[in-house]
Amino acid sequence: MNSSSQFGFSRTGRYARQLDAGFGWLRFQGEMEREYAVQIDTDQRRPAMLSAALSLVFIILFGVSDLVRLPLVERFPDLAADVWGILASRLATIVVLLGCLYICYRQHGASRVAPLSMAAVLTLAVCGAVSVCLYKRNHLGDAEFAQLLFVMGAFSPLGLRFRSSFALAAGVVAVTFALRYSLLPMELQGHQFSAMLVLTLIFSATGGYFRERAHREQFLLRCLLKEQASRDPLTGLANRRGLDERLETIRTQARRENVPIGLLLLDVDFFKRYNDRYGHQAGDLALQRVAACLDAFARGPLDIACRMGGEEFALVLYDCGVASLKDRADQLCADVRGLRIDHATSDICAFVTVSIGGVLLLPQETAWSALDRADQLLYEAKREGRDRTSVERLLPAAAVA
Repeated sequence: MNSSSQFGFSRTGRYARQLDAGFGWLRFQGEMEREYAVQIDTDQRRPAMLSAALSLVFIILFGVSDLVRLPLVERFPDLAADVWGILASRLATIVVLLGCLYICYRQHGASRVAPLSMAAVLTLAVCGAVSVCLYKRNHLGDAEFAQLLFVMGAFSPLGLRFRSSFALAAGVVAVTFALRYSLLPMELQGHQFSAMLVLTLIFSATGGYFRERAHREQFLLRCLLKEQASRDPLTGLANRRGLDERLETIRTQARRENVPIGLLLLDVDFFKRYNDRYGHQAGDLALQRVAACLDAFARGPLDIACRMGGEEFALVLYDCGVASLKDRADQLCADVRGLRIDHATSDICAFVTVSIGGVLLLPQETAWSALDRADQLLYEAKREGRDRTSVERLLPAAAVA
């Protein structure tokens, strides 16, 4: 059983195809990977900020502990160079964490979460390794196992995908090794700890891999659910909800580019008679063929073919002026007739036909208003004999959305 069927979804649509194809390398196909990156950035912005805030609190508490445990206040400023190194590393960590929190909070930039998270974790690891080595070199305590937390932390919800998390964790291990072998004498380097660090990387990476697989699967399932909620199950076209969701985005883009949007509303002629004569199953097949014909006209990425309900359909055409709208409406009318779907009970043709009303969306006009105007023209096409089009004559400049 394929994955999409297992979860009760149809196999149509790019999300279902991706779920069936799998993603063993933790990468989706084409534009979907960018969608996932945006989603994970958005979902994990707050957890990343919370992790940074908690890290900041812990660093400050460790700093206070140093002040009390090492009586730094009484000795200040006559401190050993290694103690100054510990304090400098603490201060650098606090500055970086505060900077990351400030940027995330003020600019609300989801796309900044990943690089900021990497900078924060790497800074924590470097400063932590410096402090641990200087502690150990001056016999102030053994806190080297704290470095394991930074390796594991690279795979926590920080807005990073697995590859970035693994690269960051490997960087933490490399930095830790480099600082240990450069700052500590041979007898204090501890090969047992080095093995623990590598094992922590392996186990954390394994958990991180399966966590991202589960997250990606949930992403696809959510997208499938949303897609199916906005799609007509019979024809595969967008439904009215899908039209409403996408139309505002399209109109915003049209205003930015100063281009018109055309709207065609069409109705299958004498469809009730068709169902009465041929049966509902044949009626469904006829609607599917008409929908496929309509969908062929939605060539652009911002065009929408939609089933409004019953035998009524709509077609939104981006960057489409009056002349082009009329030509496409006439061609669509002819193409449906050219399907040659038998319709013995039609008063106008031996085959299934459609009537079409078309308008250009006016500036600031609601979708309801545009559909109402298109519906009036559709009624006019029916009144004049059906199997024809009636397109509103507007100046293109007056109809730019």
